[in-house]
Amino acid sequence: MNNERGAVYPLVLTLCFLILIFFGYLTEIVLSQRQFVYMQEEQLKQIRLVQQGMERGIILAKDHREVFPLEYQLKLNEGMIHIKINPTGEDERQITVEAVTDKQHTKKAEVYYNVSQNSVEKWVEG
Repeated sequence: MNNERGAVYPLVLTLCFLILIFFGYLTEIVLSQRQFVYMQEEQLKQIRLVQQGMERGIILAKDHREVFPLEYQLKLNEGMIHIKINPTGEDERQITVEAVTDKQHTKKAEVYYNVSQNSVEKWVEG
């Protein structure tokens, strides 16, 4: 019985160490999931801003047929939109939209829009 006195302390230390590793693992999973959700939210904001900018840019390209190049800025709750419209042909316009979220993440998109056919010829993001 004299040899059993020191066996409890190492077992308790080992058990505490295993519990600490388990909670560390759970904390890492929660933090990585939160980071993933944050990044997805920012991407959705960027996509919404770019789509709103393109809609506004197409309206501006239809309305202002002679006044080019045209630059326009729009401030929204989620961020800022910079729109540039340049003529590339008689009926074609190049619409460039840069969306900047309120956390300063940016996304750019470029559209070649045909005014006479009222259609998007090419959409490039990057």
